[in-house]
Amino acid sequence: MLLASVELTRGRPQVVSTLLINIIPEDHVPLNLSGKAKIGGKAWVKESPRPVPGFNPDSMCESQVIIREGELLCGVLDKAHYGSSAYGLVHCCYEIYGGETSGKVLTCLARLFTAYLQLYRGFTLGVEDILVKPKADVRRHRIIEESTHCGPRAVRAALNLPEAASCDEVRGKWQDAHLGKDQRDFNMIDLKFKEEVNHYSNEINKACMPFGLHRQFPENNLQMMVQSGAKGSTVNTMQISCLLGQIELEGRRPPLMASGKSLPCFEPYEFTPRAGGFVTGRFLTGIKPPEFFFHCMAGREGLVDTAVKTSRSGYLQRCIIKHLEGLVVQYDLTVRDSDGSVVQFLYGEDGLDIPKTQFLQPKQFPFLASNYEVLMKSKHLHEVLSRADPQKALRHFKAIKKWQSKHSNTLLRKGAFLNYSQKIQAAVKALNLEGTNQNGRSPETHQMLRMWAELDEQSRRKYQKKAAPCPDPSLSVWRPDIYLASVSETFEKKVDGYSREWAAQAEKSYEKSELSLDRLRTLLQLKWQRSLCDPGEAVGLLAAQSIGEPSTQMTLNTFHFAGRGEMNVTLGIPRLREILMVASANIKTPMMSVPVFSTKKALKKVKSLKKQLTRVCLGEVLEKIDVQESFSMGERQNKFRVYQLRFQFLPHAYYQQEKCLRPEDILRFMETSCRLIN
Repeated sequence: MLLASVELTRGRPQVVSTLLINIIPEDHVPLNLSGKAKIGGKAWVKESPRPVPGFNPDSMCESQVIIREGELLCGVLDKAHYGSSAYGLVHCCYEIYGGETSGKVLTCLARLFTAYLQLYRGFTLGVEDILVKPKADVRRHRIIEESTHCGPRAVRAALNLPEAASCDEVRGKWQDAHLGKDQRDFNMIDLKFKEEVNHYSNEINKACMPFGLHRQFPENNLQMMVQSGAKGSTVNTMQISCLLGQIELEGRRPPLMASGKSLPCFEPYEFTPRAGGFVTGRFLTGIKPPEFFFHCMAGREGLVDTAVKTSRSGYLQRCIIKHLEGLVVQYDLTVRDSDGSVVQFLYGEDGLDIPKTQFLQPKQFPFLASNYEVLMKSKHLHEVLSRADPQKALRHFKAIKKWQSKHSNTLLRKGAFLNYSQKIQAAVKALNLEGTNQNGRSPETHQMLRMWAELDEQSRRKYQKKAAPCPDPSLSVWRPDIYLASVSETFEKKVDGYSREWAAQAEKSYEKSELSLDRLRTLLQLKWQRSLCDPGEAVGLLAAQSIGEPSTQMTLNTFHFAGRGEMNVTLGIPRLREILMVASANIKTPMMSVPVFSTKKALKKVKSLKKQLTRVCLGEVLEKIDVQESFSMGERQNKFRVYQLRFQFLPHAYYQQEKCLRPEDILRFMETSCRLIN
């Protein structure tokens, strides 16, 4: 259908305009919309335009969709407007005219596209759509040939070997890394191989796509499908015409057997990327048997992964839902549990329902302003305004702004006692009071406290006025569902910023707009009020599903840090299970990221803190142990062996840079904590 939409809207905008004007209800103003298409403007350009001073190629081009009073003036309508994408044609119709009209738009467009494809223009794919030009194919083969020599370079880079190292030496080091206990070097080799191979994959894709194809967009039907968003992706087209690329299993290249081979048909520790799962073949000309085997390995992993994780993720979702199913928004806008205990005073701290907030962004304010009349009529906003009284909330915002303007120079607010003590500090010091510190406070401080306590109410109020706190946020004082213009401070700032821009543009423009600044602000405040979460909304279930859906889509264990074996213990669903179900006190990957100021003083403190927190094992400070064995007899002719152990520790200079440890600390540990077990 989307393919038909592209063809239909390129040369026949009158059809779409007629459809829109007839679908919109008669008593409503037609739609105004400015947006962008999914297909970029450059895709339609066959030849570069002549240089004209002041010409902007993106203005009034196919990628810029402009609808004025229901008529499509410019642009191509594709998935960005017909699909389930935000701020598209269907979404805007729903926002302004409601669900019934947007449903009619979808129905009529679907019937129109089907009729167009059946009666006027059939749509099909042919071999011509995937063929590559001879020049591009030659360049592709040359890049593939170059890629076969990148293996030794990748291993040298991973193991920090010199360029002069021979291939046999490099292979030996690779074998040691593979068979050794510490797999970090081997993982780093994998990472370097993938980096090298990705470079060549990108080069091949650049050579073949899109200008290397026999047919160019928009004549190429496969490219038309991908770029319009109807079906398929660029990965599909690349695998057909260019190459399959690097095959990965659990985020790594296919594993090596004990013999050092990935498949029996390769040499042990072979340097060529194809031995590590780099498939240079494509579906257009076919792939070789080893490449097919690698491809099957990746496919099988996907199947097994899907089969294993569904039961676990399903039970995880059930647990979350059973715990959160009681959370509901009440009529006073609080979120409460099944027993009536308050979880949040406002849902999400501002009371907004997320699906309704997409047009509360500053980028979408011009759309709301251009459709002011329609919104006022379709949402019955005149009736709301006749009953609303926005003055209380507006006065509150004025009080907040007044306080902020007074205290804009000072970062910290001073309290009443602080103001008083700063004023009398010099006079108290002049008294030269004698005495010792009590409870950590000097005699001068105690004197000031006594003087503050002895002050009368009138004098104290004078200092308290100066230290008046900032008024509470409007949402915490005036309920947003009852009092119009009671919005969050962030939204108020956005409205203020847009109002200034709008007023500046109105002064420059020749035509006077019927929409005044006050009307515009009222419209945005009404839009905010209409976006509040409705009472009775099961927000607990919503939160549970928001966790459950991504966890179901999450691959079980495919994300791995190269060179960091300890990171692979708990990832994906196992980590979620640990957090939400097992709730173990000893987590498997205890980690914490602490941001630090990039100053010399801060970095110095961090290094000292790291030294203090670093765990020190006895073996790290031990040089050697001398063991002496002797034979002894007891009083009752009992025979036993006596072992005498002499610990010799490293000098302090060897470990003082890395460890926060002194020789006396080691001796204390050996005397008190170290126990030898028979």
